[in-house]
Amino acid sequence: MEVKVNSTTIRSFSIYSNTLPNDFLLDVAKAWRLLNATFKTESTERTYYQHITRWLRFLADRPNHPALSYIGQDNGSLAEEYLAWQNLLTEYRNDIFDTFFQEDQLKTRNNQLMGVRKLLEYLAYTKTIPHGLVLRGWKDKQRLGQSSTFLSNDFYRLINRSKNDLQKLVDSIDDNDVSLDEDVITLIKNALENTEEDFDFNPVSLVISSLQNRKIQLKYQAASDYIAYIDSTNQAKKWAEDLEISACADKFHKTMLSNVDAHTKMHLYDEALGGCATSVLVNYLIRYNEGRLLLNTDSRYSLFWLPDRMSRYNYNRDHIRRYLGCSNYGMVCAFAFIMLETNANTTSVWGLKEDDLIDLDKKSFQLNWTKKRQRGHEAKYKKLPMRIDELAPQTLTVRDVFLHQIECREKFLNDVIPRDRNFLFLQWHKNNVKISINKRVYAPTRPSLEFFNRIFKKLCKKASGGAWETTPKAIRGSALLLTGLVTRDATAVMIEGQHTSLEMGKRYTYHYPEVWQQDKEIRLFLNWYQALFTVDIEGFAEKIGIDPILYNENKEFALEQRQKEAQNAINQQFGGIHCIDPTAGAQPGTKAGSVCNKVDKCPTCKQRRGVFVTSINNLANVIQWHEVLVQLNQTLSDNDFYKWRVWHVFTTLILDTFSKDPTHARLMRKAQEKAALTQNSYASLIPVAEVNI
Repeated sequence: MEVKVNSTTIRSFSIYSNTLPNDFLLDVAKAWRLLNATFKTESTERTYYQHITRWLRFLADRPNHPALSYIGQDNGSLAEEYLAWQNLLTEYRNDIFDTFFQEDQLKTRNNQLMGVRKLLEYLAYTKTIPHGLVLRGWKDKQRLGQSSTFLSNDFYRLINRSKNDLQKLVDSIDDNDVSLDEDVITLIKNALENTEEDFDFNPVSLVISSLQNRKIQLKYQAASDYIAYIDSTNQAKKWAEDLEISACADKFHKTMLSNVDAHTKMHLYDEALGGCATSVLVNYLIRYNEGRLLLNTDSRYSLFWLPDRMSRYNYNRDHIRRYLGCSNYGMVCAFAFIMLETNANTTSVWGLKEDDLIDLDKKSFQLNWTKKRQRGHEAKYKKLPMRIDELAPQTLTVRDVFLHQIECREKFLNDVIPRDRNFLFLQWHKNNVKISINKRVYAPTRPSLEFFNRIFKKLCKKASGGAWETTPKAIRGSALLLTGLVTRDATAVMIEGQHTSLEMGKRYTYHYPEVWQQDKEIRLFLNWYQALFTVDIEGFAEKIGIDPILYNENKEFALEQRQKEAQNAINQQFGGIHCIDPTAGAQPGTKAGSVCNKVDKCPTCKQRRGVFVTSINNLANVIQWHEVLVQLNQTLSDNDFYKWRVWHVFTTLILDTFSKDPTHARLMRKAQEKAALTQNSYASLIPVAEVNI
């Protein structure tokens, strides 16, 4: 039984004949020949042969396993034979896991099973083993960012359950087998504690709260860390001008170049670096190397990063990179912050150029970017207000971040390869940059999107305390989904995403998982949205293959509803949200014919109109209501404030949107004036017994 791989004779399967049945080995050889005929490359042949011989060695170590006793037997129990072989395969799977047990070896573990799986198919075909045996692999832990938002698929599946079912699930969760992120579990537990009946448990409010919480966490962390980055580079400038530190840097420079004995040299290094090595080395690089890091081709490189010296004087690369403005983590914070402020695509922010920021006047600036389309590129922009207050995480602007990135790259800009020189984001160095077919250079360049994705996870873990991580791509999807859920305004989603039509908003509306569409109210909501989005597309129903009669009914309903909303928009509203009929008795605890007083339910109520009316009166109402909510948030406990959280998200999002858009500056100013001059009646409208003000 010789087996050839790459035309080389390899030791035959018969080496296992001392411990494995000959009939079995003959069948294995036969199955191998059949499998071998399917290979297209020699590398696949060799790889599968290695997998199979490993499996045979495993079997040879277990000659008395019950599964092998069925070889050549036709009168045994098929069920028992199947169970014996399945147990054997499970043992082999465990053996693979024990060998490759580290988290980063998941791909290796799965690869080790490929050749064995294929051989099992042919062994079943030759009736050597039972059909239907399963050799399972391992799935990667569900991570955020695999979808288009901050939330995992597990989250969506669980929140659709009833209150009682969810309570049972939460009660039975084992800390070692949690399929949800820790912050989501806490949020669901909070929701369960604050709802009495199933009808009070609203999945939409949970989604809104989760998206908003994670967006706030991420933005605050990115802003805080980037301000710390700005402070570090400013500190470096002060160190460079400090005479005492400069003297130490000069001494360090002379010591590196001197030829004195080791003992004397150590004493001189102690004098130069003993006070604060980081400040001295930063000063040294600014004054002796134009503020740039040393390349590994520099003769000083090994002296600078000598491990014993770094340990003795307590300095490291990351700290010095940060002070010199070459921090990879700082760059990713800038990248994330710009995305969070603009909701631009990842590729658009990645492709920002040095001239994409324009100061319009003393009050506003404009950020330009390019959005890739199937048929070319499209120019986009967003106008944002200038910072007028002192720099802080809450006041940081895209302009602050942009200009600091420009400043950071100035020192090495001349070394950047020409094709990358105009980009905003530049990495200090990258090995072997390809500049032509046969030529590579060692030079600064624009980092890849994979680079941003990798370090972005570090930002997420820091922002969430290790509770979750995601990818930059999810920022935009989360923001647009949040806008759609909070405003219920298709136009708002279109404006926020800078789409050219309402049709694009359908992608974010349909982010609701399929299981949600089984709910009658959600399904009606989606049908109405579909009709609204496509109301001007001729022959839409026929084009996508849906029932044209049902579609036309939805279309007529959408048009009629839109007309009613336009006519009655100013009436029947609370806090900026308009009600179709406040006397419909839609909420539990209210009666038809009586005005609804369950105002905490408005953001997710089925009677809510699918539009936010942009008017002075409406914005003034939002401003006044927001003031009351801020007071409630400061006054009430987290549990008592829970029922008002979605309202707080709504008013915050609306006011942030209008405040940061200079095109609405006049409208916002007039709304603020009206709110200030009008008595705020929202506090008195909230039942005192409910909120305990």
